[in-house]
Amino acid sequence: MKEKNKEYPFYAAFGVLLAYFSYRMVLVSLPDHLSDFNGHVYVYLANYLRKETVLRGLGEAPYCLWHLLTIFGYKVLGIPLDHSAAYVNSLFALFSYGVFCFFLRKISDRTERPMGDPAVAMISFGLCILQPLTAEWMKVTGTGLAAFGLNPLHNPSYLAVRPFSVLCFCLVVDIWGKQKDDGYRGIFFKTETGLKKYYIALAVVLLLSVFAKPTFAEMFIPAVGLMMLFSWGISAFRKDGSGKKAFADLLSMFCCAIPSVLFILLQFYFHYLLGGQAADTGSSVVITPYLYVWRGLTENVGMSLILSMAFPMFMFLLDSRNILRSPMGKLAVVSASVSFLEAAFLGESAKMEHGNFLWPMMSGMLFLYLATLADLAALENMEEDTLRKRVSVLTAWSIFGLQVLCGVLNILNMIKM
Repeated sequence: MKEKNKEYPFYAAFGVLLAYFSYRMVLVSLPDHLSDFNGHVYVYLANYLRKETVLRGLGEAPYCLWHLLTIFGYKVLGIPLDHSAAYVNSLFALFSYGVFCFFLRKISDRTERPMGDPAVAMISFGLCILQPLTAEWMKVTGTGLAAFGLNPLHNPSYLAVRPFSVLCFCLVVDIWGKQKDDGYRGIFFKTETGLKKYYIALAVVLLLSVFAKPTFAEMFIPAVGLMMLFSWGISAFRKDGSGKKAFADLLSMFCCAIPSVLFILLQFYFHYLLGGQAADTGSSVVITPYLYVWRGLTENVGMSLILSMAFPMFMFLLDSRNILRSPMGKLAVVSASVSFLEAAFLGESAKMEHGNFLWPMMSGMLFLYLATLADLAALENMEEDTLRKRVSVLTAWSIFGLQVLCGVLNILNMIKM
């Protein structure tokens, strides 16, 4: 049977639109001295560009992948600094878009009726920009409901870490599948050929994520560790010999995390001891009362979460049993739970208003969207074609579409169109 041609114009069209949005958001945001882009470009980058303040730059932003690429464009390619920052932002947006396309295509191709390329391109574009459900009449304070959203489009370092986080998610799902069943065929990668290169890939991608922004790894490493410790405990309790293999698998995954853990510790040293605002103000990581930081950023934490997580919450109401049975669903739920606890109980003593421990939760949210999208793709391919199924699937996609619309409107508002 002749393979269907790829419909590349759809991928290109949504990619170009996303790149334009990402480019314009930077240029429009830079003049605002309170914007994250302004701080990263004119404060953190300014320190990196002067020899006498490089150490302070490392103290302010030890996660510097986005910054170094911007400097490369500015110093090596001769692009004006503001435009170099805009191009790098577009580059990471397109990286995320490509990774989302990869994820959806791999998930969809395992079903009887795979999604067409236009659908994959459109949904991947939506994942890059979707926002909490909102309306003009909703009164919020501080950074508002968007602070709890999946896509904080105002923050360059989070946008840089996002594609690496999805790749880590895919790698762990396939590595676990192979560890538990030697006959497992990978969803995303060819793990049937062996795990060694995928352990190395996981270690490298996880380290790059820390280089971009450590908040994802601060959530992901504990989540994966807890799940593997639990699995090892269950295997050891059975006393059938499987405990030894489970422990060996645990050690293999632990080795993947060692470079990233060491790099995070180095970043903490630079940020809290060597230089930067944290060292100047004596700021430190502290345990806070429950939801203390959140309540300073929104009028209603519960409503913010519901509006931010409308699509995955609906999917859990619809099909929680199958979601929780899948490896993706389990990893997403545990990751989101760990990130929720970090956001609920951690803060920086001198910078509570920054909400810096909300960032891990946004990565946890992303995993819930990925797991529930995978479940929706499977649900659409169920043999039964009942009215309930059609209404449920239509409602799910409608909620997803509304969140994408909120993202489009948010961007148009940011770029003054």
